[in-house]
Amino acid sequence: MKVFNYIIEIGWLLIFAFSPVFFAPFVHGTWQIGESFLFQVLVEILCFVWIIKLIGTPVRLWRTGQALEHWNPSPPLADGAGIGTLKKIFLKLKPVLPAIIFIFILGLAAIFSQSFHYSFWGYYSRKMGYLIWLHFFIFFLILFFNLKTKKQIARIFYIITLTASLVVIYGFLQVFGFDFFNWSEPPSLGYRVFSTLGQPNFLASWLLLSFPAVLWIIFRYSSQHHLKAPLFSTFKKEKKEHLDKTTNTSFLKKVFFRPIFVCLSLLTVIILVLTQSRGGWIGFFLALFFFIIIFSWQKNQKRLAILLFIFLVLFSFFILALNMSPLQIRPTDHLLTARVKTLSHLTDAGRLRFIWWQNSFDLIKQKPVLGFGPETQHLNFPQYYEPEYAALEGINQMPDRAHNDILDMTLMSGILGLISYLFLIFWVFFSGLKYIFQKSHSEFKVYSLRFIVLVLLAGLTGYLISLQFSFHVIPTAVYFWGYLAIILNIISTKQQALNNK
Repeated sequence: MKVFNYIIEIGWLLIFAFSPVFFAPFVHGTWQIGESFLFQVLVEILCFVWIIKLIGTPVRLWRTGQALEHWNPSPPLADGAGIGTLKKIFLKLKPVLPAIIFIFILGLAAIFSQSFHYSFWGYYSRKMGYLIWLHFFIFFLILFFNLKTKKQIARIFYIITLTASLVVIYGFLQVFGFDFFNWSEPPSLGYRVFSTLGQPNFLASWLLLSFPAVLWIIFRYSSQHHLKAPLFSTFKKEKKEHLDKTTNTSFLKKVFFRPIFVCLSLLTVIILVLTQSRGGWIGFFLALFFFIIIFSWQKNQKRLAILLFIFLVLFSFFILALNMSPLQIRPTDHLLTARVKTLSHLTDAGRLRFIWWQNSFDLIKQKPVLGFGPETQHLNFPQYYEPEYAALEGINQMPDRAHNDILDMTLMSGILGLISYLFLIFWVFFSGLKYIFQKSHSEFKVYSLRFIVLVLLAGLTGYLISLQFSFHVIPTAVYFWGYLAIILNIISTKQQALNNK
């Protein structure tokens, strides 16, 4: 069965590697067609291999009298194990029950949709129908039930970092005008980079998800050096023998690779700035504070954590106060400078989104329970078209999203879908934070599973904040569901043996 395990791992590594960089420039629908095709094909191959593995593994182990290595309820049920087996199945499924509930309600919304065709197959411009959500869910299950060791998680992080390097490099090529393609809106003119994601806001959201992998690698190598900064002072308490055992880094990696990853993180932040995505900036800022505050608290630097939290609150009030007396945007200002100044003009800068949000509330009142179904927003927003759209967006340009994750989810699946979606997110964050803050005899160390959960939660925090001004697309949703699976996999009881590996 090792062959199946290798195939499955290679499959999910390919998904993490190519989802953000695969596009088809010579077809109509450059981004969504290539992304959806690649992702669905890879997930279906993985699903087929996983089913074969589930069918074959129990038979071989059952005949030899060995304990079942992989979960499959079929043999116990066939032998009449009854309530005890059902209880075991429930315990196995308990961590993923919120995801099951969400995908079930989303399916109901698709069945009773305003347009079943669009809701199931997806709107051509987005390809985010129920079918792709079902693939996200299957990908989530494959990761959750087949992720076995910390080394597998490390390989995922290395693949994400490699992909981030390609995305960042291509982003800088766009800025300097060395693009491989002739786009209708060259990034070198407007300084709004979109790299391989096709749109600056999508790139910003994806960078927020990729940053945890880069951060984890930096901390992994930095943990072997006794840094004198207050935030890292407690590293001195960590035993060098344990660090040498877990990281196993050579002198070349310590001296050569660590600066490379630090530079990559800085370049990633620069590209994030060049996306000019205000939602991405806000998400990065809050995610960074989320990470530093919890990390400081876990490192027994509670005073620093409290001070950072107070600073965050005061800075938020400062931004609100700044909007009451906004900075003046001059015609001579650089495009990026003017974009930064719009943070003090949130009401004016977000005028179009405010209109869309008001229209969304009106639509939600019409179908509050299960909504209109996935991918139907483009059928309903045109009735609210106003002449002001021409000045703010473009002539005859109408939205197909509310550009707010909560409103979009409610429009797609109603209050029931929104509750199940928020419960899934709450379940992951509650379980993850509980796991991080659990009383343990072991110290909170870099490269530990608790640290991995922390960086992933920080990435999800930034991403979810950015979605309040944007929406899911295939590359970002792949990472979103992948991170949910990794976090739940780590904190589930059947995976506690990972701590000893």
